[in-house]
Amino acid sequence: MNRGGALSRRGKITGASPTVAVFSTTLSPGRRLPRRWALTVFSYLFLCVSSFVMIYPVLFMVLGSFTTPDRFLEATFLPIPNTLNIELFLHALRAGAWEAYVFTLIRVLFYLAINLVVGTLGGYIFSKLRFPGKNRVFLLFLSGMVMPGILMIVPMYLMMAWFPLAGGNNLWGHGGHGFIGEWPVLFIYGWVPPFAIFLLKQSFDMLPTEYEDAAKMDGAGLFTIITRIYGPLLKPPIAALCIVTFLGVWNDYLWPSLTIYGQPRFYPIALKIQTIIMTKVWSPVGVTNYPAVMITYFLASWPPALVYFILQRSFVQGLVASGLKG
Repeated sequence: MNRGGALSRRGKITGASPTVAVFSTTLSPGRRLPRRWALTVFSYLFLCVSSFVMIYPVLFMVLGSFTTPDRFLEATFLPIPNTLNIELFLHALRAGAWEAYVFTLIRVLFYLAINLVVGTLGGYIFSKLRFPGKNRVFLLFLSGMVMPGILMIVPMYLMMAWFPLAGGNNLWGHGGHGFIGEWPVLFIYGWVPPFAIFLLKQSFDMLPTEYEDAAKMDGAGLFTIITRIYGPLLKPPIAALCIVTFLGVWNDYLWPSLTIYGQPRFYPIALKIQTIIMTKVWSPVGVTNYPAVMITYFLASWPPALVYFILQRSFVQGLVASGLKG
């Protein structure tokens, strides 16, 4: 051992004095490598297995859509098609799927506009403006998110059935059927979305008011401030809101089945595919045409999947930036 320091088998001795020594007993790279390698292999294996479990039903549906019924019944693991069965797709479109596409797209665009306008204005009001009782009113809006949607089905149905001066009703809501069985019943509810207001309110809270003050000094009005100052900064939460709204309206089945049943012209896609599957052409008595069933589900599921894949990065950023978890 010398004064400048020396090496030993158990570690490294450092120091300028022979009476002071510091031992460094770190784990050798050779010991850390197998442990880190095993953790990496296990992580990738878990991700691969979980991804396959989630992708397998979708892959089964897509491949089953192009097979014939006989080929489908012969499949064991995956229905590998031997020919592209395009006729079933054309038959599904001729059976009314195309009209359901158009009508559902109109509903989606309508509720997207409603959610964006009301959510943006409501979020700005509850975030940037000051008025008495603001927090209490905001909590009242949040209570709409606490209630499960299924509990509101019966009250909403009665409201639509007793709507004054609609469907033969008098001023007191009696004498007719209201909006039940009419196409406005699919557009007249949900004009004040609590989730949209909450999401954009949280996003407005993260933006400094100095932007608005500077815009007001330059003579900008409220519309200009919201659209040209705050709008570009709210792209991630707006994308998240668009995805949630699109999925909710596109997959809406329960409400149309209760209120518009018996009017095939106004069936959304989720209800239309169910009626197509139950027809004798697609599922004769005693025989289930599984490729036809797969085709209808495929036609109904690919638009929301495409929208999500396009906007998924903005969707995650919008939820994280707005303080939502889960």
